[in-house]
Amino acid sequence: MKRILFLSRGGNIGGSQKQLEYLVEDMQQDFDPVVVCTSKGPFVEGLQAKGIAARAMPLRPWRKLSNMLVRYLDARRLLRFARANQIALIHGSDLWLSGYLLRTARKLGVPAVLHVRTPVTPQQVRKHRFAEATAIVAISRRVRRNLIEAGIAAQRITLIDDAIDLEIFRPGPPNNNVLRREFPHGGRFQIGLVGHIRPAKKQLEFLLAIKHFCRTTSCDATFFIIGEVHSQTYLAELYQFVKTHNLEDRVIFTGNRQDMPEVLNALDVLVSLSGGSVMFEGMACGKCVVSAGFTSREDAVHLRDGETGILLDSQQPEMLSTTLQTLIENPHIREHLGQRARQWVEEKLSRHQMAAAVQQLYAALLHAGRPIKDTELATGPISQCPATEPIPAALPLEQGTPVSPP
Repeated sequence: MKRILFLSRGGNIGGSQKQLEYLVEDMQQDFDPVVVCTSKGPFVEGLQAKGIAARAMPLRPWRKLSNMLVRYLDARRLLRFARANQIALIHGSDLWLSGYLLRTARKLGVPAVLHVRTPVTPQQVRKHRFAEATAIVAISRRVRRNLIEAGIAAQRITLIDDAIDLEIFRPGPPNNNVLRREFPHGGRFQIGLVGHIRPAKKQLEFLLAIKHFCRTTSCDATFFIIGEVHSQTYLAELYQFVKTHNLEDRVIFTGNRQDMPEVLNALDVLVSLSGGSVMFEGMACGKCVVSAGFTSREDAVHLRDGETGILLDSQQPEMLSTTLQTLIENPHIREHLGQRARQWVEEKLSRHQMAAAVQQLYAALLHAGRPIKDTELATGPISQCPATEPIPAALPLEQGTPVSPP
């Protein structure tokens, strides 16, 4: 079997690590995966426990000036490792490792696949030398459009969505609410935002909407900010905001959680202000997901406004607050959107579909020596969500605009 080398950050298991774990688990019958991470931690240990070849290796940030000399020592070490393991293709799951990915692939004369998981600017595309990759995987229409606008040829980009383990993330029993059990003094309704505590995940913007919600409605709701702390300075800013606006009884910081399926099932509404696969995980749990100010309607494929969730064009606190209030007051809307969301991910976002699409790309690169278009992949065209009963009530989203019925 052809041996594939994956480069990834190490440490705790975040969204990109989870997607990589799905991929390497599902590809072992056709390819031999080897994973190199930048540091030790639960991710490496978890892969090793499943019998996947994984190790930690220092790969200090390529672009950092202070690493100008040591990065070549790290790169030589990686090259020796790749040669010794007869690597046939290298797949990078992190932009900050692109220097190592491209240099090693060039030295070996093997294909380099760069996985782009976040929206990018033309400057980032140049900085990380995207044009040197043999093929690029984009996880969304928006990312694909960013790449094309930055000068990457469309035929070199393959669109492959992130995936969900539908056996782990699924609707749970309603009487097993882990958040209500751990925080018994919370309100009747539970609304959450999930993500590492850092500015890019927009927790402060979430708090602004909470402040407006608490000032304008008497709904008995508790808001959960869920995720590992990546910036103590930002966390202190969030705490100060909560204290200044007397939100201590309404906002709970849970920290990092190892029981995300149970946590998502405990929520009435999941809010996302920065995208990410957690939206799909919430959908898989049959929850109503609200995405605000991150993805436009033209780019949205899976979170379809008024069909499988709520999509707001803006992160304006008043708009998000009004939407949350309407969802709380209309449980039939929440339930209907959650049911349709689960139906959609079952059809479109299985981890096995994602792994099959990536392996098809590998086969094309290794056997034909060329990248393939996303339209050639065997995942099928994007279709409409299976028809169900129409939404029973209009949900005003922005200045009198109701959710369009399916």
